Amino acid sequence: MISAPEADRRIDEVFAGLTLRIDSQHASLGECLGRVLASDIVADRDQPPFDRVAMDGIAVALADTHSTPADVFQIRGSLSPGQQTVAAEAFAGSDCAIEVMTGAALPQPWNTVIPWEDLEPSNGTGRRLRANAPFSPGLNIHCRGSDYRGGDLLLRSGTLLRAPHVHVLASVGCSAVPVLARPRVALVSTGDELVAVEAAPGPHQIRMSNMPALAACLLRAGLPVGTTIHSADREDELLRTLSAALAASDVVFISGAVSKGSKDFVPAVLDSLGCSRVFHGVAHKPGKPLWFGTSPQGGVVFALPGNPVSSLVCFIRYALLRLRRWGQSPSPSDLRPDGVVLPLADAVKAHPGFTLLVPARVVERAGEITALQTEKSKGSGNYAGLLSSDGIAEIPAQDRTVPAGSPVRFFPWP
Repeated sequence: MISAPEADRRIDEVFAGLTLRIDSQHASLGECLGRVLASDIVADRDQPPFDRVAMDGIAVALADTHSTPADVFQIRGSLSPGQQTVAAEAFAGSDCAIEVMTGAALPQPWNTVIPWEDLEPSNGTGRRLRANAPFSPGLNIHCRGSDYRGGDLLLRSGTLLRAPHVHVLASVGCSAVPVLARPRVALVSTGDELVAVEAAPGPHQIRMSNMPALAACLLRAGLPVGTTIHSADREDELLRTLSAALAASDVVFISGAVSKGSKDFVPAVLDSLGCSRVFHGVAHKPGKPLWFGTSPQGGVVFALPGNPVSSLVCFIRYALLRLRRWGQSPSPSDLRPDGVVLPLADAVKAHPGFTLLVPARVVERAGEITALQTEKSKGSGNYAGLLSSDGIAEIPAQDRTVPAGSPVRFFPWP
């Protein structure tokens, strides 16, 4: 049995080495959020592509940084966004100015923009400075190429696309975005006692809840499930079921039959199908029997405990955020799929040998989340006991009580 931090390290190592498929159909700009970029994006021209007016006002020409603008400027024309030229007579004289609007392309020799707030009306068409404020060339001008130059690398392959990235993609004319294919996900449940949700269970049976819960979480994360299969607790049937799931999927989740009982066939069947075990058993509660490994097809396999709370907790803690970032290049601020870090509202008793994954609810004051209030676990089979919680607080393994105010990782429910 390995520690939770070691499980993280091993899972991350496997995910970093996956061979990922590029989607054969590029995503549109309106559909690319949350997808992972499949190739580098390079600037096709300077940005801004011209000296861009950054404030409404007047444009003047200063010879150098030591120049003093005239006290009164005569406005000889105007320039608005999208306009390419200005009247030639506007260039005559150092006291000549043109009215400019934000976003306009500023031609030479104009090199300084004085905002309207620093001006007041004078005689005729002139404008007088309100005060002798310092002015220098380049003032209130978004200079050509100051954001980036043509040929610059703007986005690297492996970038998880968010709203600011769409601006950049649009600015370089990338209307069809090359993205990685979303992982093909299969869910396999086991257990002779389980019946379909819509079925009427017998006195010795229960409706399956693990698979619908996991499928809903995956769909919310933009990862629709391709295959859902239920297998009886028979080794031959499980062999056929898992063989089909592994062949058709990049990620397989199995619920149940992963511990040490006489009908817990999953570890042995996975081994017989050529899967490579990375670990089996993690020192955390609940969910100790968690199994993780790789398939011979190059995918990953999570075999989750069958108890509903253990299944959901392990899925949220180890799998969901990693799948949402499928193929994403790690960055210094995002090396692991950590949960939110929040302080504990009260002291919590830790366990020296096990990381505790306990239900918790957020404490709000003045509309802001300020702390976590942990709740007593009601057993790994009591999923109704999670209803009053907002997610899972992770209490590290240690031989002392974790005091109130201590920061801990929090994994909210989807």
